[in-house]
Amino acid sequence: MDLFTLKDLERAGEILEIQWQYRASRALMVAHQLRIFEALRQSRSAEEIASLCGTSPGWTEKLLTVCCALGLVMREGDRFELTELGRALTLPESLRNIRGLLDHGENLWWFWTGLAEVVRTGKRDSAPKPPEPYHSMGHFHWIWAMNGIAANGPAQWLASNVDLSSRSRLLDVGGGPGTYSIALCQKNPYLSAVIWDLPETLEIAAQVVKGFQMEHRIALQEGDWNKDEFGEGYDCLLMSNILHGRGSHSEMKLKKALRALTPNGLLIVHDFLLHDDRSGPLPAALFYLMVGAYTIGEMIEVIEEAGFDQVSLIAYNEVRGAGIVTAVKPS
Repeated sequence: MDLFTLKDLERAGEILEIQWQYRASRALMVAHQLRIFEALRQSRSAEEIASLCGTSPGWTEKLLTVCCALGLVMREGDRFELTELGRALTLPESLRNIRGLLDHGENLWWFWTGLAEVVRTGKRDSAPKPPEPYHSMGHFHWIWAMNGIAANGPAQWLASNVDLSSRSRLLDVGGGPGTYSIALCQKNPYLSAVIWDLPETLEIAAQVVKGFQMEHRIALQEGDWNKDEFGEGYDCLLMSNILHGRGSHSEMKLKKALRALTPNGLLIVHDFLLHDDRSGPLPAALFYLMVGAYTIGEMIEVIEEAGFDQVSLIAYNEVRGAGIVTAVKPS
């Protein structure tokens, strides 16, 4: 039995735990889909929640037990209620809610379910399509998912690691819901921003910006990077999660970014990044499997090839597999 070292056994235990993590993920998505969390705005029994949600009382109690273990729900006797964290993450009025992420998770669920066929055929569309309305609302859920992710740590992390105190005009290319621009403007009181994205995405960004009461400092600009220039006269420019490997037209996007910046303008790239030996970390490797990702060295190289100077990795989050690379437009 003593075939492994203690370190190997610890890692084996981690692998075994990873194998089962889909259970908690699925329970969380189902609780959201069945509107369990909204029924928990006030203290209720499992029977009362089941009556409101049209579910089985016994199975509802089991699902609530999982939600308690996740820290989203608290139990007192036979009564259940949302915790403060649960309210922040699951109720629609919360600016930090992850409801879009849970809906987006349903879309992604079917890609991962069909992964064997995707790998076998090399065709991404060989995976089964999500059921309706998730398939037709995929873009809507995805953009709201980006807000839910960014607002719960990544946006604050980016703002704490990038110094924009001497900058005044930020362009957020492919800015999605605008959560990163909001965090950067909150950190830097003299900074204004423009979120540049497709019209249907900006409809959501407008709601997020209004929710954070940042309309006076953040503007919206419609654009399609496949055919439009980004504009000009910006002294800093953010590209967050839009440079996903060679297949993401990074060279074209970076050339347009260079033209949009003023001399000595700062480029900020925030993205999943693999270690240079492609050994991980796991979140970046999983994103590479699903969408694509550069290694740290490849990202630096492609930015340099676009004409930027002083390219360097300034921060890296091993837990999320994400890094921040900055560069400067030559004067």
